[in-house]
Amino acid sequence: MKKVFNYQLVFILMGLLFVVGCQNDPEELIEEATTTARVDVKWLASDNHPVVQLLYSRGYEKGTIYETEEHFLAPPDLLYSKDINDYDLSDDGSNAKQAFNTGKLVSLNRMRINVFIDSSVGTNLTTDSVNAIAQLNGINNCALFFVRVFNANQANITIRSDFGAESSNVLGRAGFPSNGRAFNTVTLNVDTLGAYGSTLRRNVVIHELGHCVGLRHTDWSANGEGGAVNIPGTSANDTGSIMWHTARGGGAFSAGDLVAFRALFPRALRIDVVNVIDDYDYGEIYIQDDVFVDVFTNGSYTTSTTLNRNVNVSYRINVQEYNHTSGSYYYNRNRTLTAGSSRYFIDEEEEECSPYQGETCTEEYLEIRLASSIL
Repeated sequence: MKKVFNYQLVFILMGLLFVVGCQNDPEELIEEATTTARVDVKWLASDNHPVVQLLYSRGYEKGTIYETEEHFLAPPDLLYSKDINDYDLSDDGSNAKQAFNTGKLVSLNRMRINVFIDSSVGTNLTTDSVNAIAQLNGINNCALFFVRVFNANQANITIRSDFGAESSNVLGRAGFPSNGRAFNTVTLNVDTLGAYGSTLRRNVVIHELGHCVGLRHTDWSANGEGGAVNIPGTSANDTGSIMWHTARGGGAFSAGDLVAFRALFPRALRIDVVNVIDDYDYGEIYIQDDVFVDVFTNGSYTTSTTLNRNVNVSYRINVQEYNHTSGSYYYNRNRTLTAGSSRYFIDEEEEECSPYQGETCTEEYLEIRLASSIL
């Protein structure tokens, strides 16, 4: 989403945590970005595009959607993918949940988020972005863990210039997660932000990163933005929230922001596959693995802990057929993890194969689609 100064901008529910970290991780490939001369332009989007039609169906007024080469731009400060395949077409926007857009959050098994800061933002905004990451990583009891990387190919989120596409009242823009993954782009209005101090610039970056993980404006209802509800323990009148719709200086987070971040991202989950059976008999193969999730304090995955909130896990069993036939299919399942343990059994994976004529071999693997806190 984008951030607008004293207009429409910041995010809906509170909470935004951005975690810094591992700038000097020896596993990271250090690659300095080079500044490229680039200019973006925007134009009014065609009403006939399927994504634009989808956005209209979810409440945007006709004639308010613009586009660039890479994204659709929607009021007050949002970026949307131009690929219709990135959207859940079964979601009509009525499945709104606390603090995020139509139920879209970063999954709790993807709490480590790599951030690349493109050189197009300049020296000052690079420093401000690093400080934003440090503020977000400083929120305790929140699982989000942002890591600055120096290779764009490693990034989950890239912070870059808007390359002149935005009007002066839009300071930043970002989007909401898709399929449990953080939105991949934050654009900053470099020209306009240069007129403001470092604290406000840092807060704009925090705000946009909050959108990338699923947060909307705290005052979403008053702004006429649909599809969200305040998180219990927060207030839609919290003008000090980092997710308020207008940019501000001062401290990064209000008390409500901290409540929201901790509620939405309480723990980090990681899959562990344990082999139970290996059976090889006259060429026939049967393998069974048990799939568990382990609980960690955050996306650094260094400190194990117990789950402090109930969590719903939506996962997919992917099945691959081979040998005498070929094909693939999947089926979806859900499981609730009840707070209080550090390790949970999820399901089984199996592989079966026979060498006999006409036999079809199958192989399964489990994929978590979304793990979210039950508020």
